[in-house]
Amino acid sequence: MRIAFAVSAAVAACLWSAGIAGADTLTPDYAQVANGSGDDPADNLTPGASPIQVPDLDVRHTLDTTVVAHPYLAPWVHALVPVPANTGLEIRGAARVTLPSPVDGTTTVLNPNGHCAFGAVDDPALSVTALAPIRIDTPAFQLVIDPTVSR
Repeated sequence: MRIAFAVSAAVAACLWSAGIAGADTLTPDYAQVANGSGDDPADNLTPGASPIQVPDLDVRHTLDTTVVAHPYLAPWVHALVPVPANTGLEIRGAARVTLPSPVDGTTTVLNPNGHCAFGAVDDPALSVTALAPIRIDTPAFQLVIDPTVSR
């Protein structure tokens, strides 16, 4: 049960934690560091007990509004994800949700980004294999998950 919860939480966070606005083909934010590294938990919008931590949002106003987020798994959830010895799993994700306003014709775009690293992803002795990306592409919702495994 604990493993199922941990895996479900990791997948949900990476699905929810995802994207870069504006490009036709959605890609993960490859500049985002893994696991919220460098973020001050005191600056998060979510309480410490939340399984997903959300640092301050980047809101861009033009004619339309774009909200970019870089959420990450709370350390206590991250610790629940089982990874075999000498193995690493890295998941980068991006989502883009487009919400048109029926009132004034403007659009709000939500772009959460995610980057989770589990296990020995930085071990130079391991071989890195990029897995096939998972992609959903509709006019109102786009999602890409870009996983790699190190063994």
